[in-house]
Amino acid sequence: MKKGIWITIAVVGAITLAAAGAFVVVSNGLFHKEAKGLILYGTEQQLSADRELEAEDTEYSYQTEVKIVDENLMIIREKDMKELCGKQIVNQVNEKEQCEPVSEIESAKETPVYYAKNSKTDINIEGKELKVTAGDDLIIGTGRVFDEGYLVVSDNCYEKLDGAETGMLVLGLNKAADKEIERCQFENVQLIDMP
Repeated sequence: MKKGIWITIAVVGAITLAAAGAFVVVSNGLFHKEAKGLILYGTEQQLSADRELEAEDTEYSYQTEVKIVDENLMIIREKDMKELCGKQIVNQVNEKEQCEPVSEIESAKETPVYYAKNSKTDINIEGKELKVTAGDDLIIGTGRVFDEGYLVVSDNCYEKLDGAETGMLVLGLNKAADKEIERCQFENVQLIDMP
């Protein structure tokens, strides 16, 4: 994951959030309503013990592991991507850079599917060439956090691919999520819109 400070300015205002040795992402997408979601990235210990959000504030919680390649590409299991699609967290970006939720993704059972702005049918992961299916320009949330996109794979393929594994915890709250960012002690935090 990125080791410096990663700041994205929200359209709703010039909000600067900084954390030493971490990045904070405030999506630059247009929120249709007050953002009530967070994606927290960190170690298993952080995700299980360091979360300070109270249980009564959490309406949705989903935890999994993903792999990050060269800080720009996320490798995620198909079942996890489908879970996020079901919660309208995965969006397709059109030519005008506008986001629309997607409810389904292509099957990655036989061949990994590569979702990116500049999708292609073969990619290089840690020096290994991999044949993939070129998918649409999909992102998790409404901001382009991973410039090289998302590689959706089967469970078996996930285990075979190299990458820096990190925990990912998706939270839907019953209150404004931006007020919780400074309380979170995680490597990386992404503010997202939730339905």
